[in-house]
This record gives sequence, C-alpha cells and structure tokens, in this order.
Amino acid sequence: MTLKQFIIFMSICCLSAVADAQTNPSTEPFRVMTWNIWHGGREDGKDVGPKRVVEVIRESKADIVAMQETYGSGELISKELGFHFHPRGTNVSIHSRFPVIEDLSVFEEFKCVGALIELPDKRNVAVYSIWLPYNKEIWEEGTRDSSKPETMIAACQASCEDLIKIKTLIEKRLSADKYADVPIVIAGDFNSMSHLDYVASAQDQYEVAIDWPTSHVMIDDGFRDSWRELHPEVDRTLDRTWTPRFKKQQQDRIDYIYYRGTGLEAGESIVIDSHDQKFPSDHAAVVTRFVWPKQDLNASRLRVATYNIRHGAGTDGKLDLSRTGAVIKNLRADVIGLQEVDCKVRRSKNVDQPEFLAKQTGMNASFGSFMDYDGGQYGMAILSRFPIIRKQEVRLPDGNEPRIALACEIQLPNDQTIMAVNVHFDWVKNDQFRFSQATVLAEYLEQLDTPYILLGDFNDTADSRTVQLLAKNKRHNRQPQMNRSTFPSTDPKTEIDFLLASPLLSWKLAHYTPLDAAKTSDHRPVLAIFDLINAAKGKED
Repeated sequence: MTLKQFIIFMSICCLSAVADAQTNPSTEPFRVMTWNIWHGGREDGKDVGPKRVVEVIRESKADIVAMQETYGSGELISKELGFHFHPRGTNVSIHSRFPVIEDLSVFEEFKCVGALIELPDKRNVAVYSIWLPYNKEIWEEGTRDSSKPETMIAACQASCEDLIKIKTLIEKRLSADKYADVPIVIAGDFNSMSHLDYVASAQDQYEVAIDWPTSHVMIDDGFRDSWRELHPEVDRTLDRTWTPRFKKQQQDRIDYIYYRGTGLEAGESIVIDSHDQKFPSDHAAVVTRFVWPKQDLNASRLRVATYNIRHGAGTDGKLDLSRTGAVIKNLRADVIGLQEVDCKVRRSKNVDQPEFLAKQTGMNASFGSFMDYDGGQYGMAILSRFPIIRKQEVRLPDGNEPRIALACEIQLPNDQTIMAVNVHFDWVKNDQFRFSQATVLAEYLEQLDTPYILLGDFNDTADSRTVQLLAKNKRHNRQPQMNRSTFPSTDPKTEIDFLLASPLLSWKLAHYTPLDAAKTSDHRPVLAIFDLINAAKGKED
C-alpha cells in the first residue's frame, strides 16, 4: 500500500467512525470501586491512613465507591474527594461523585447500604455496598485444609446465607415499574471465593476445585462478575484482593463488583493494591469502568468472539483443554470461532476437542477439518449457544498447509438466521497464499443472502491487502489504538485476529475488546458485541 492509499484508507475509516458516533451515540462511562478500607483506613495512623485512602480513590478516577469498614472515616473521605456521602450504620457506605437521589437500603444496616444514583446524562443506576460474614478463619497460616473442601465451604456458608437474603430483598425493593430499566451494581467484601476461580484447571494454583455457593447466588441469577468477565483466565496472583498486607496468608479473590442490566457492559477492570508510601488496607480495591453500548430496540444483540486456542497447549508448556474451556466459558459469547482445533489427534491425547469444549461450555459445536493429522484431524470449530442448523466447509487454495473456511448457519431465538464464517489463513511471511485464500473466500461470501459474521485468525494486519479485501463494505471491529493487539498473548505486538459483519446496514458494532489470557494460548481471545438491525435485509449494493 502506498502512503497515499493508506491516507485515503484511514480517512474512510475515520469518516465511518464519525458516522457511527452520530447514529449510535454512547453515554459517558462511569467507574465503580469496591474497597474494604480496614478499620476506617486508620491502621497506619489516624490522619495519614484516611489521607492515603483518599489518594488511592482519587488516582483511580472512581466515580462511585462501595466502601466497607468505613468506621468513622467516611465523611472526611467524601469531603476531601468532593463526593456525596451515603452511609448506613458504621460499616458500609457509598461515596458518589454524582447525586444520590434515593436510599435503596435493605437488610441489616451493618451489612448493606443502597442508593439510586443519577448519572450526568440523567440515567439512574442502583448501587449497593455490602459486607458478608464468614463462619471460620481459613486465610491465616495453618487454618485451611484443602483436602477437605466441605470444611472450606462450611467456613464461608454465612456469606451465602446472608447474600441470598440481601439479593431477595434488593429485588423486592426494586420491583416497582420505575426501576424496570435501572441497572444494578452489587459490590463489596463477600468473604468467600468464587466458583469461577477454583476450577479444575486452576488446581495447581488453589490445590483444589471448589464450587463455591456464594458466587453462584449472583451468577445463577444473571449477575456478571466484572473482573472475571474481563480477565477470563484464572491467575491467582493477579486476581487476588486478599491480602496485599499479609503475604503469608492465603491470597484469594473475595471482593467483587457484580452487575446486571440492559445495555451496561464492563469495559475495563483493575485491582489496586499499592501506594507510594504504604497501601492503607488489608484488602485490595477493585475498580470497573462501565460503558453503555447503545442498542437499537429492534435489534438482536450478539456477543461474538474469536480465539486461536493452539489445540489447548498453553504458553507455559501445559496441554490443558479444560483451562481453554474455562476461558471460553468466561467470555460468555453467543458464538465463538476457534482456530487450531484438534479432533482425536495423538498430540492432544486423542480428545475430540469440539465435543469436549461443547460439553464444558454448554454450547453447540461444529468442526471443520483442514487435514488428517497425527491419527486424527486438524482444523477449526464454531461454538454456538443457539442451534447450528447447517454447516459448510469452504475449500480454500492450499498454502503451507491445506485450508478451509467453516461456515455455520445459526438460528437465533427470534428465528432469524445468520452465518458465522470462521477462517484461519496461512501464516507464512509471503502473503500470496493468504491473499489467494481470501480471494476465494470473498467470492463465497458474495453469494450469501444471509447476514453473516466473518471471524478468525487472519495472520495478517489491518492494513494488509488480505484484510482490506475482506473488510471492504463490512462492519469492522474498530477498537482503541492502544488495546488492539492480539498476538502474542504474553506481550501483544500485532493485531491479526478480526471480526467483521456484513451487510453494513444490518449490523452495528456496540462494543469490542481483546482480553488477556497469557497462559492459555499464544493468541488473546477477542470479544465483540454486534447488534443485528435487520436480518431480512439483503446484501448492500
């Protein structure tokens, strides 16, 4: 591509992005923090501790703070921040940059405070700060017996019991019609671990797999764990919120931000556990940036992902398909295209990988084979929450290896159908193979009369002739410049995994993010949210 061609291409992309912004405006994001500040933040001094709490909150750019162990420091902290202070009892409180327009508190005042908060665009959000009890100490040295998971669950049973009561009362409190479209954020110190963390593939980190009931109370009722959603790979060191102050204790994730509500998405989530002098709490803080991808009320919203899984072989040298499945499950995708998939191949223990992953995730699977390999077959797969009613293997020109595109017709809940087309182009440096494969695929796509999503590992960059050929007149996964690289997962340098949708007038891109999963594969999983505006509309001119 010449410099002139590149300038024209970027100009078209910018104009299209502006047009999207005009027809699909989005509300300003807001940040929620949950933080147990430990005895009012005064463990390191009556004055210096709360001052450091203020500094941590201010630097985090949090707009709303769900605080626990407020213990007399809340009014000072909110005043220093210029926030509205909404306390209840001595323990839990809410601090908000935006006005608190109604108290929504339920249950015991020591354990739960709620507020209806008015955001700058006049939207409302219901925010709860909660603190849950536990029955027995299992974090200090020598207090935990991982060989007896039933005793560990029993130690946190009180948190589950109280959470059931709190959630039931919250739902009753918000049952009036005026709250019907109000998103709910429930954040706090849950004093229990998560079943999304203690999975079988993470036993090397946690010693045991445990199906913690407390987190099920939220997840099974449609609440989303903002941290795990954006960090789908379990990493005990990065995930932990307990405890930055006591390194010899069990390091666990016990502080959460759960959310539920139409249109609200977690756009970023971080753990904060450091301060220039000394971090003032025994709990790390969790901050989630929420965004409002606009949705057409007549559209079908689809969470779509692409992920090169490297046949379950991680960058740490471990072959662990259950770890791959855990990451896929945490993506919460409706449709996902998988590349580098084995079926009954010796190198991956003769496992039918599509079938295994379908069972682990509760999705439907379709497999497409490139070639016979090592006693089995090697190729790609598509997983779908919805029925796959037809599949086609589109033979592409051979390159370094044989290649196909896997096309699956998927029936949505409203009986509309779409095509998901999964690709994995040749990887060699010379792009001739890739471009010839893309040319044949483009001819196939041109014949489709059903809206489709093209996704996969293109093994080429956005400015390449391969990607440009296939991206022409399609909805592209535009994304922030600083967060678009997908390979290699351990230190992403380049973007080679894409999601495209056609025809243009039938789709809107609501949200896009590559996600970190550095050990599970050498590619990052990529998630996009598309709105299907009008499935009956044919191809564009």
